[in-house]
Amino acid sequence: MSYIIRQATLLQKGNTQHKKKVDVFIKDGIIQQINQNISGVSAAEIRGQELFISSGWVDMRCSLTDPGFEHKDDLSSLLDSAASGGFTTVITLPNSLPKIIDKSGISYLKNASKNHLVNLKPTGFIEDPDSKNNLTEMYDMFQTGAVAFTNGDEEISNGLLRKALLYTKPLDAFIISHPSDKSLEHGGMVHESSTLVTTGLKMAPSISEYVSLSQQLAVAEYCNAPIHFSCISTTESVSLIREAKKRGLKVTCDVSIFNLCFTDERVLSFDENFKVYPPLRSESDQKALIDGILDGTIDAISSNHSSQNLESKVVEFDYAAYGVLSQPFMVAWYEKYLAKAISIDCFVNKLTSGPSSIINHQEAKIEEGSTANLTVLDSQKKWIFNEETNYSKSNNTHELEAEQKGAVVAVFNNNCVNLY
Repeated sequence: MSYIIRQATLLQKGNTQHKKKVDVFIKDGIIQQINQNISGVSAAEIRGQELFISSGWVDMRCSLTDPGFEHKDDLSSLLDSAASGGFTTVITLPNSLPKIIDKSGISYLKNASKNHLVNLKPTGFIEDPDSKNNLTEMYDMFQTGAVAFTNGDEEISNGLLRKALLYTKPLDAFIISHPSDKSLEHGGMVHESSTLVTTGLKMAPSISEYVSLSQQLAVAEYCNAPIHFSCISTTESVSLIREAKKRGLKVTCDVSIFNLCFTDERVLSFDENFKVYPPLRSESDQKALIDGILDGTIDAISSNHSSQNLESKVVEFDYAAYGVLSQPFMVAWYEKYLAKAISIDCFVNKLTSGPSSIINHQEAKIEEGSTANLTVLDSQKKWIFNEETNYSKSNNTHELEAEQKGAVVAVFNNNCVNLY
């Protein structure tokens, strides 16, 4: 099939057409022509009210529900959901059942996803669950296709982190950490703040993230090894990473779209869909995160997408599982909550070149002769999130049946195209 994307603003820093409106002609998965007005070719047309085109988006953090939790999402539905949100590459956490701890787990994920439009980049677990404070078969997993290693949301000791950093240092892999001192967090499920003190919910202070991150930064500096911090959520974390970068440390980080768009005030509704990890923080934390996006401290925006079935969410807030569907709402939430503070090209940059540089993969080029790995969005398109537009098996979101403005209208990758 052939396609022409009509009058879309191209967003790719360094591209000669950056911020210009162009037509893009794609045939057999290859970009054939980019021009201001393409004529004389026969192709299906993709039009919109206000189109933008970029290289395919990369999600730095997505929960894995297959194997073990296929009732929440299997690999196919998970990747379908990612594509509908604009992602052509997703990095999955190793939090399946069983956990991804050896090359067989990595092989399963690679083989089961190889024919999909979305590229799945799996991570492996750092700590051997059967031998605490010992590493898993990291080299075997790396050789099989793991791009990184992480304990997910589970705590990692500084000693084991040191082992992991030194072990992966010679490899083209890296360590992802979600910093949190569990002894300080002490089972808290919402942000410790004056806003939530009257709710009776157990609170998680921001110092738990700060203490863990500062210690892990020191370990990474000692090892002279790169480290990526996932889903930072506090003012102090942004400040620590900003200073670390100024000192030349090999540190990168991402922030969840949920923490960028919402604050702890949302928890006052006791809607279980606002029970997320890390918890929603204060308005001042939210501002610090946005400032971190603008000044380059924060390298990427992740979805932190986590599918949860009905039985895990429609219960009392205390007993509800953490997590929310977020991939389908990346554009809509940007338009509603972030467009005034963050320019569209900055936002897209944190979904393309930012995460690509973290995982040491070249960002897909938007030029004639290149393979089409593209995300096309319409900032004005209105739509409703419902059974028809939800590609996940789960529906754990406060946006169910709500009208949205801003949507992905097409994604191209692996000689495949999805039109929405």
